[in-house]
Amino acid sequence: MSFKTNFSGRDDAYILFNDGVYQTVKGAVTKELFQQHLDGEISLGIIPITKDNTCRFGVIDDDSHKSDKSKPVQAYDYNKLLKRIDLLGLPLTVYKSKSGGAHIKLLLDKHYPAYKVRKILKKMAYQLCDGTPEIFPKQDKLNPGETGSAINLPYHNGNTRVAIDDAGNALNPIDAMVYEGNRWCTMDDLKPYNLLATKEMKEGRNNKLFSAASFLKKQFPDVWEDNIKKLNNTFDEPLPADELGRTVISSVTRKDYFDKTEIEEVPKLKCYTLREYMNLDIKPSRFILKGLLKENSINYVSGPKGNGKTEWVLGKTHAIARGLPFLNYACSEPTPILYIDGEMDPYDLIERSQAYIAKYNFPKDDNYFRIINYAQQFKETIPDIKGEIGQNLILEWLEEQKLQTGKNPILVLDNLRSLSNYKENDSDEYRLINSWLLRLRGKKFTIIVVDHHGKIAGGGPRGTSSKTDNANVSILINSIREKGNPNMVMKVSFDKARGLRPDETEDYEAVYDFAGNWSKKDARVKVNNDEICQQIKDCYEIFAKENKAYRKSLDKNLAKGTVTTDAYKTIIKNHKWNLTQQQMALHLKISVGKLNPFFKEGIYDDWLKENS
Repeated sequence: MSFKTNFSGRDDAYILFNDGVYQTVKGAVTKELFQQHLDGEISLGIIPITKDNTCRFGVIDDDSHKSDKSKPVQAYDYNKLLKRIDLLGLPLTVYKSKSGGAHIKLLLDKHYPAYKVRKILKKMAYQLCDGTPEIFPKQDKLNPGETGSAINLPYHNGNTRVAIDDAGNALNPIDAMVYEGNRWCTMDDLKPYNLLATKEMKEGRNNKLFSAASFLKKQFPDVWEDNIKKLNNTFDEPLPADELGRTVISSVTRKDYFDKTEIEEVPKLKCYTLREYMNLDIKPSRFILKGLLKENSINYVSGPKGNGKTEWVLGKTHAIARGLPFLNYACSEPTPILYIDGEMDPYDLIERSQAYIAKYNFPKDDNYFRIINYAQQFKETIPDIKGEIGQNLILEWLEEQKLQTGKNPILVLDNLRSLSNYKENDSDEYRLINSWLLRLRGKKFTIIVVDHHGKIAGGGPRGTSSKTDNANVSILINSIREKGNPNMVMKVSFDKARGLRPDETEDYEAVYDFAGNWSKKDARVKVNNDEICQQIKDCYEIFAKENKAYRKSLDKNLAKGTVTTDAYKTIIKNHKWNLTQQQMALHLKISVGKLNPFFKEGIYDDWLKENS
């Protein structure tokens, strides 16, 4: 029972591991299952996170011994791990894992919110592990219908994946539970360990040593210097002793290098009466570009590859940085720009900016146009903006530019796909980016996101439809090819325009002469039959693919018995398998009246015959 209690997780589902295959089982997690595991009859995996999004234990799964694929797998250095745990005074128990690495376990007195446990485990892992370990529970919270990820239990057959004590000696199951039981802690006990790392968790030996020294100085003031010296010696390439004293120890002696906000409790949500809210000193957002771009807003600019999105955004931002009009949009005053380029050839930004510099010279204040280009960074990459590291690195520069200029800069992310490996059709994954954009808007920053079109031409940004849910403005850019025209011509359309008047959101054509000059004219009303026919075809193909996937899923559920035969027949009978003109018009963003002739007059059928 002690073994079951110490690995208490989700009680209605578990994992069985057999010959390299994991099987998720929905059912009660009984003491008999634990006994079968200890007897070697089954290999049991427990899901730490419960349906209530809490957990009673967490695990750092460290396989750093085989992280370098270019080298043979090394034996895991348990002595180094145990030494770091001891020097930092961490309440953790080390188990040898099935893969030959370490499961580093934190045991709590009761269930706490999973996100809080994960946060502290990440900070512990930052100091303990040389690579990037997995953290269990893997989820801060479960989405509807989600089971959660499991961790393999120790002591399979009673003698494998054993716990080890401070000296590295293997413990039997009973002694392990006693050893671990002496290390359980409350969430209040864990608060000091927030100081193990700042929010950024910057990699590198020196960064880790600074954070560890600040923690040790506060927790163990009498021995912190000795401990940081010993901790330094656990690195494969320790900092030379004189340099350690001159940099880390000397600096931390004078100043604490931890973020005090890390140990603050989340404050109570602020709530106002209607009268109180109306009396708050909240000012309306001003226009940066009259009729186009407001401060404190999220703006998407999307279009097919090579259709002029970047050029249009560059023209706009170069004008804003100088307080100049763009097209017929008036600019009241200069606003600083932080341009994040995740894709272009490094020289492209130079070449494209030369025309604006020749026409306007540089901005009066150099800090009004700053560029972060991926090719100039460490390992020629910008950390993924769906993660805290990438987000915080960018926020750091926004705050610095704000101090330099006295104004909130406009953040340009060009482009979304090159700055994050998020799953495009996964709204939950994109939520990590979207939440960050909302926080930036809450901090009074303006954001311009450059993105690619989806499969349907003119159908908005690629991927999940939830992308622009919180956007203020979403603009679509499509190139207009004209034989013999040396200028770049593009159609500008408004997919979403919160806060703009209807007369400010009419389609138009933007023309660029590659010499810094932009002009605007009314959009041509000529209907491109070929383009619409192609869009109709794309629409049918996407709809057919979705229906095929739906039917396949329905068949699987019928086979599993989760859908009865009668229910299956009813669904098939009532499901609208054919794409209606109304649905198609909605997809294509044109009226049913404009779409109708393509079918009534046979325009689409004729085009299909010619292009099949």
